[in-house]
Amino acid sequence: MKKKMFLTMAAVCAIAVATAGCTAKKNKTESASETQTAAKQVTTEQTAESQSLASDKSSGLPFTYFAYDADGTSHEQKVEKAPQKIITNNQTSTELLLKLGLGDRIIATVLKDNPTTEDLAAAYDAIPVLADKRDISKEKVVGMEPDIVVGRVKSFTPETLGSVSDLNDMGIAAYTQESTRMDQEITMESIIEDIKNIGKIFEKEEQAEKLADDLTTRLAKTEERLKSIEGEPLKVLLMVNYKDGAFGGYGKNASLQNDLLKRLHAENILEKGGSALSAENLISMDPDVIVYVLGTHNEENDKNAVESMLSNDVIKSVKAIENKKIITVEYNELMGGGYRTFDCMEALADFLYPEAAKQ
Repeated sequence: MKKKMFLTMAAVCAIAVATAGCTAKKNKTESASETQTAAKQVTTEQTAESQSLASDKSSGLPFTYFAYDADGTSHEQKVEKAPQKIITNNQTSTELLLKLGLGDRIIATVLKDNPTTEDLAAAYDAIPVLADKRDISKEKVVGMEPDIVVGRVKSFTPETLGSVSDLNDMGIAAYTQESTRMDQEITMESIIEDIKNIGKIFEKEEQAEKLADDLTTRLAKTEERLKSIEGEPLKVLLMVNYKDGAFGGYGKNASLQNDLLKRLHAENILEKGGSALSAENLISMDPDVIVYVLGTHNEENDKNAVESMLSNDVIKSVKAIENKKIITVEYNELMGGGYRTFDCMEALADFLYPEAAKQ
């Protein structure tokens, strides 16, 4: 396990001032005026040092946290100086950094899963693209000499962009999103935790706290307006890449999405995710609602997926299809584990319970 140490400028200044204070001696023949001038200079230096240290203290640095490999192995990371060169490995983390005003520090990212929001589109598209997130390599990442790599846990493997320990050995820190961990139960609060952590690492605590507070409020409001919903939870299928009756789906191992659905008085009907499901599987599950997930990789099939389902006589008896309870959402919003997941939560709440949405 490697610790990454970054020496702050405040620490350097403090050492310099302390050394000067210890070695400087006054000549007995020095005039009173010179003594007063020197004293004033020392006072100014001490004030500057105090302000610098106070600034560091208020920024939350140094900050120690744990980053995780895809297999759940933890690695302690210690950041003493805010990283200046960042690589992101997914759209979610890129959007968060842009939202916090850190776009000028992102030196590379990966292909997007969906179009980004209008307010971030220009800044996002200006960032150099290394590769698709499925094809990113350690050699490409290390070659750009970043200070830190930020993003989803799944990509931190020796076969992709490198494990956390691989990067640490190269002098590169890592931040792996808590919201993307698969080795433990994840909740909507995990997204809020990520935002606060990123704020500390990059000295953007004020902006991060403001965003975190807003999301906390939105979560509470959504739960409040749905608390009167009674009866059995709605059975929801998280579907992807539908074509001619075949499709894929996200199962209950996607714990963040399970937590989201539970807060909406719903449950994931698919025990285990897969990509080779059939019309027979869909009929057998008989979901109340289908949440169809749009993504760049399946763009061609996504164009007509909903219309194709609704016109397929083989599956017309499925409740979600019979009642036209199908909603499309973007992969980045539902599966990305970022602040836009709260947009998805509110959209789903409105769709699942339109009467409650009017309250």
